[in-house]
Amino acid sequence: MDMKVLCGPMLRRVDSQTACIWLIIHGEFEQQALSASTTLMMAPLNDAAHIDSIQIGNNLNAVMVTMKAPQSGWPEQDLIHYDLHYNHVSLFQAQYFNGPLPIYPGHSLPCFRYLAENHKILNASCRKPHGAKQDALAAYDRSVEHSNKLDKLPDVAFFTGDQIYADDVDPQVAKYLFEQSQLLFNDEALATPVDNNTAHWQSHLSALGWQNRHLLLNKKEGFYTTQGHQHLLGFREYILMYMLAWGGLCHELAEPTDKLPSKRNALPYKERKRIRNEWESYAKANNFVKQSWRVRRLLAHIPSYMMLDDHEVTDDWNLTKQVTNQLSKPSSLGQQTVTNALAAFTICQAWGNNPAQYQNLINEVLPSYISKLSQYDATCYQQTFEYLNGHNFSTLTPTLPVALLVDTRTQRSFRPNKPLSPLLVDDQGLAHIRSLLSTLDTHTERLIVLSPAPVYGFSLVENLQLGTVKLFEHKAATGADGECWISDEQQMAKFSDTITSLSNLKECYILSGDVHYGFCRKSTFAHPSNGHDVTFWQLTSSSISNRPTGSIEMALNALHRSAVFGISLNPFYKEKTKYLKPESWQGKFLSGHLNLGILALDNINKHQYSMHVLRPNGKWKEWQYNLNQPKLLG
Repeated sequence: MDMKVLCGPMLRRVDSQTACIWLIIHGEFEQQALSASTTLMMAPLNDAAHIDSIQIGNNLNAVMVTMKAPQSGWPEQDLIHYDLHYNHVSLFQAQYFNGPLPIYPGHSLPCFRYLAENHKILNASCRKPHGAKQDALAAYDRSVEHSNKLDKLPDVAFFTGDQIYADDVDPQVAKYLFEQSQLLFNDEALATPVDNNTAHWQSHLSALGWQNRHLLLNKKEGFYTTQGHQHLLGFREYILMYMLAWGGLCHELAEPTDKLPSKRNALPYKERKRIRNEWESYAKANNFVKQSWRVRRLLAHIPSYMMLDDHEVTDDWNLTKQVTNQLSKPSSLGQQTVTNALAAFTICQAWGNNPAQYQNLINEVLPSYISKLSQYDATCYQQTFEYLNGHNFSTLTPTLPVALLVDTRTQRSFRPNKPLSPLLVDDQGLAHIRSLLSTLDTHTERLIVLSPAPVYGFSLVENLQLGTVKLFEHKAATGADGECWISDEQQMAKFSDTITSLSNLKECYILSGDVHYGFCRKSTFAHPSNGHDVTFWQLTSSSISNRPTGSIEMALNALHRSAVFGISLNPFYKEKTKYLKPESWQGKFLSGHLNLGILALDNINKHQYSMHVLRPNGKWKEWQYNLNQPKLLG
């Protein structure tokens, strides 16, 4: 069987002694036949590597290659090229890849740089295939190609959630994933629906098909998404969605079956509208897929760390106590779907953040679960669910500044009298974070925090969300997404106290996404133990490919304008928290366009942030913020 690299290689965790490469290989695979080597200026550097793998489908393996540095460590600043070999033959050849090789012009192999201190840090989130006409990551790769200066790439990239959208899938994407799943994976058995809702149920995924899943995955099962017609369900579907989003699996989607109607077409209005919407969604998704090779190339060159949010599983996952209970019910489709999603997240995202942390999951827990997917095993699903949904995915990175990746999804709980307001990280989760921070150097002055949802959000939107939930309760909670840190001020204060357990902390950079618009805030506190000022910078960049449209865009713009006007005349926020104005102030502090954030740090306490906004015409516009002398609203 011909071998193909269907996803990756993706550069993940990098420290002074190792660099981790994640990829998915299709074909007959023997772990011992895979090796790696690194070169510097075309001269051999090292060929020592450790290989881990997990079989995820028919002749389909997810692989983690941990390349080892020379005894002296990786040389700093220089471009280090890496190669992967199977039976001593390089995999970086056209026959092993679908589409272009993940290599930039002028280079024969992908490469990376090791830096003891990270000065250029990228953050972004929310990448839905049919969420926009453009893809900010693909556009960024194009700008890198045009500059042809790989030493100008970001030192590290942080992705703060919604790397895939499982609950809102374009029909042509769903159809393609369904077809590929039958080729690459064994069939998967399904749990029986609650309340004997068996009219649309089938015992296996292949018989269920890819359409009309909203009739099966309804509110009784714990699914509250309004776009669930093609909701992902099986482990294989979640894995394939990651492969599609990150490039290599597909570069062209088939057109919808229904032909685009002309203006004179006699079809009923609703039918014409449905078909036109389908074609508009397809155009966005197909453009996304066509550019995915660019994202594959970019991620082969930048160390990346990532944390999940709700769309990697399902919209409204663990949003309220009721939803949590529904999606946790033993022997249910809800529990099965969450388990499948978390298993795919562990393999595709969490594993690369810290491979040593997930060795038991990759080598013991998940292989046993995957081997039983073809026949529904309620006991196996219950055990795997408890292991994954109870697992704390928070971790530290080897970067400098160190980054704390905060798991705000599996570490939730609810106060007895507040079932609609989740504690995004409960007391047990905070204790784990405190234990992680206790391992850092006591002189640590700077810390990066990845929180999928902004800790300090756009208050007008948050107040509207929380007010709506208070008024209309559970129905509003699942519609307004009222899961803000500020919904429980006591827990939010505990989170700040946990972060300031670092006794010498002065600057905390909170990187977030989730909200589909970008903005910055500043909040300053006196350190609780020694009184010096600690500044929390809320740096929100979202989204890569999912901009607000229609009535949501109009409402956001209206709230934004009223915030600018209200803050300038009558401040309604606490004085310790302010929005930041871009250096070139043009009356806006918030952007709903696609954007990527770049945090620039140097070693003499200078720092600035820039939001790279991708305009509809495909051109970039930079919103720059001087964090040494920030311009504040009010």
